[in-house]
Amino acid sequence: MALLFVIPLFTGLVAGYIFKKSTDEIGQIIGVVAAISLALGLILAPWQVQVLLLIVVFVSTKKLLQQNEYKLKQQEKYQEQLNKNQNQELISSQPQEIDNEATLKYRGSNYQAPDVNFEIQEGEVVGRYRGIPWRMHQVVNTPRSME
Repeated sequence: MALLFVIPLFTGLVAGYIFKKSTDEIGQIIGVVAAISLALGLILAPWQVQVLLLIVVFVSTKKLLQQNEYKLKQQEKYQEQLNKNQNQELISSQPQEIDNEATLKYRGSNYQAPDVNFEIQEGEVVGRYRGIPWRMHQVVNTPRSME
């Protein structure tokens, strides 16, 4: 078996490494060279190597598809549970009044802002920075009295 196909493969791997590390425009050209040399190396490879790579690609693709299908099924189950819970909440909350408070959303989940028990007052910080007198106005949070 001739090993001449290893030369373009090795060249492609080195060029790919340089492409990943480079941020200049030359890096894009090197990326194209890497892709071409990898393709050329695979074309020049003996049929035994090509069949082996084909089997590896099929097996890895099958495993990835199985993982994605499992995640998709889990998401569907979760979505169904959310829909059932929302329907039950709508039915139970119809006689109640709707609050006018803003509902916040973070990463797909809804929440309400916590009550803030602080009053904002201005304070002044006096000090020295590199030998020069320095003043800074700073906002100070003081606890609000509960009435």
